Amino acid sequence: MNKSNIPNYKIFVIGSLYQWALATFVIVTLPLIFAIIYSVIEVSNYTQKSQKTLFQTVNSTENSRIILDRLISMERSIRQFQVLNEPDIFSSYQDHRSKFLTVVKSLKSNELNQNLIGQLNSLQQNESLLHQKILRHSANNQLTLAKADLNTFDQLTSQARLLLTEGEKRVGIEANSLSKIAERVLQRLVYSTFISIPLALLLGLTFVHLLTRPIKGIGQAIRNLGEEGFEQPISIKGPHDLTEIGLDLEWLRQKLNRLEYEKQQFIRNISHELKTPLATLKEGTNLLAENVVGELNAEQQEIIRLMKLSNITIYDLVENLLEYQKTISTQTELNQSVFELAPLLERIVTEYQLLLRSKNITVIRNVSSVKVNADYDKLKIIISNVFSNALKFSPQGSTIGLTLKTQSNLVQLTVEDQGPGINEKIKPLIFKDFYQGISPQSWNVKGSGLGLALVKHYLDAHNGSIDLLQANKKFCGARFHLLIPTNLSSQ
Repeated sequence: MNKSNIPNYKIFVIGSLYQWALATFVIVTLPLIFAIIYSVIEVSNYTQKSQKTLFQTVNSTENSRIILDRLISMERSIRQFQVLNEPDIFSSYQDHRSKFLTVVKSLKSNELNQNLIGQLNSLQQNESLLHQKILRHSANNQLTLAKADLNTFDQLTSQARLLLTEGEKRVGIEANSLSKIAERVLQRLVYSTFISIPLALLLGLTFVHLLTRPIKGIGQAIRNLGEEGFEQPISIKGPHDLTEIGLDLEWLRQKLNRLEYEKQQFIRNISHELKTPLATLKEGTNLLAENVVGELNAEQQEIIRLMKLSNITIYDLVENLLEYQKTISTQTELNQSVFELAPLLERIVTEYQLLLRSKNITVIRNVSSVKVNADYDKLKIIISNVFSNALKFSPQGSTIGLTLKTQSNLVQLTVEDQGPGINEKIKPLIFKDFYQGISPQSWNVKGSGLGLALVKHYLDAHNGSIDLLQANKKFCGARFHLLIPTNLSSQ
């Protein structure tokens, strides 16, 4: 079967598993990358702003201090010149004033508030007026300033001190403002972290789910092949690599489905083909045993007995094959009726009487009168298979126990033998289709491995169960414990 020609199968090619993993990594890291970039930008902006603000504030304060110093130096020079009348001293005044004006100009270039600008302009105007007076009075190298003019320097220094005080206050205000900005920046960084990490985790979980879903789908498809059969088509959506695996599984499913169909056809045909000659063989053996064609000697009677034993076991194998074919090809339907269970047990024991006598096996019955509402034929198959299993593994001259009772609307049937028992390792396997344990040498025909599988299937249909009890002193072999509801319609 060519995989490319599989019907009803869709391939979803959305990149390879490697590409999916790479895309997942990139998308999951995007929130973290965004948070990092945002943090770097915020911190950088805060750093630049704080540096600029602090520089301007400190520079303004320092310039205000320099202005104060220059005014004091200017006043000292003027007072000395007025007393000594030396040109060098006046030149020193001019030099201090030039530096004063430079600092004022530099201070104006800073981003000052309106109050400081107004104070600075007032200081400059007052100084300019005083300077003009000084120039007028020093026209003949004689400086005769009134006391009021000299007191103007005190006003100027007071204004300069006020500027210095305002600058120092501004340093504190700006520092407090920067502290608040730092808190806001930190708060934003915390928020971005708390948002980006859960978002990254959510995206990660989402993509992990998207990546693992097709893998789980493949696992579920494999389990379905093993447990539920080969009817449901397999369709895997996801990366190209996994859709290819899904395509292989669909090809395998169709191939197994075809093989299963051929197996069922073979079982059906071989079972029907065997049943007709077996019926003839059974009838012919019975006629010989009844001496219809003449008296048989002891050796001939022994041969007939062995033939009848073989007929029973082979007939059971064929019946199990037919029943198994019915259970897997159609849904199990129960034909319910009310009947006594004890007579059914006796009928089954009677049917195996010849085999019981051949192995000299005794059946100990502890049977109560029990009525059930169930499928008579299927319960017969259940009990027959469990009983024949006990008979198969029982040694010569041993005992089989049958216990039948009811408790809490449940029929409890125990079938126990004195055979080798069931190994712990194979207990989970004995109810599987076609599983065969090690048959005893005293059993002439190897089983089909379907008896206990049919028991489990029909018990499930009756909402019943079967368990293995621990061996005891009296029955050291297998001890099967069956639970069946007394009234199936009430379940």
